[in-house]
Amino acid sequence: MAPAKKSVMIAGLNGPHPRSVAEFRPADWTPNLIASGLSAEPLTLHYFAIRGLGELPRLMLELAQMPYDSVMYWDTKEFKDLAPFGQMPLLMGGDLDTQDTVLCQSSTIVRYIAKESHLDGSEQGAVGEGRADMVFECSKDLSSNKNAIHATIDAEKEKLHGMLKKAEEMLDEFEGPFFSGMTVTYADVGMFHVLSTIEELKPGYLKSNDFAELSDFVTLFAELPAIAAYLTSGRRMPLTANEVGDVPWAADGYKYKGAGIQADLYAEYVERVYSLGGDDDSEEDDEDDSEMEEVEEEEEVGAKRPAAKKAKK
Repeated sequence: MAPAKKSVMIAGLNGPHPRSVAEFRPADWTPNLIASGLSAEPLTLHYFAIRGLGELPRLMLELAQMPYDSVMYWDTKEFKDLAPFGQMPLLMGGDLDTQDTVLCQSSTIVRYIAKESHLDGSEQGAVGEGRADMVFECSKDLSSNKNAIHATIDAEKEKLHGMLKKAEEMLDEFEGPFFSGMTVTYADVGMFHVLSTIEELKPGYLKSNDFAELSDFVTLFAELPAIAAYLTSGRRMPLTANEVGDVPWAADGYKYKGAGIQADLYAEYVERVYSLGGDDDSEEDDEDDSEMEEVEEEEEVGAKRPAAKKAKK
């Protein structure tokens, strides 16, 4: 018997590996199904094979149950030809293709997905949208300061803890499990992203520093079925040393924590063309359309001829 083939492990972004894809399709998805008014064609998200600025868009797509292909890059630069500003993440496909549009910038992509999936707070009017955006911006500020959890002097944590206190007060304000009460918005996704990362890096940190309600929010959000499925899937990348933030940033710091990831879990990316129901642009359909147009023209001419003869009499 031949020995079992040993899995090739990828240690981080530095190793050579072609761009790969991890697909997500909701259980009831088919190319002809438009379950919630969204395009049935999967979106395509391009980003490096780390969490980084691609994690928020991935969380949004998973929560909204929007089909997508997560195209991941290790050390190749094909995205340079696609990116409006030469950077990732990038979002394309779906309804964006009808406008020949490629979206870049993480926050822009998040807001686009939020509007498409009605997770933008608009159910509560302009004020609800404004509140969601405010909380989302707060989550970005928290993310910029989260490395303070590694500080050994309490004074260095003062700014972060002050921001966490204000975030908890906002959560209390609506007396609901989410930052807008009973309604989930992209603001909650932003908050979950940063707060869950803090808890992943320093388990129990929130509760031990008197932010029990934020800790409960992380637990509740992680148990949402769509999020729980994503967190345990191969679509979620492990953290890298640079993302942990306990040591200074380094050019070779994008090595995965732990043993790395299995290369055979990710197929090499090949662009796809989807033919959706009702939108088949095949040559056969084009010929049928031309024949119908000719028949309609003949009918119009035939309808006019009797009237012309009667006029001559």
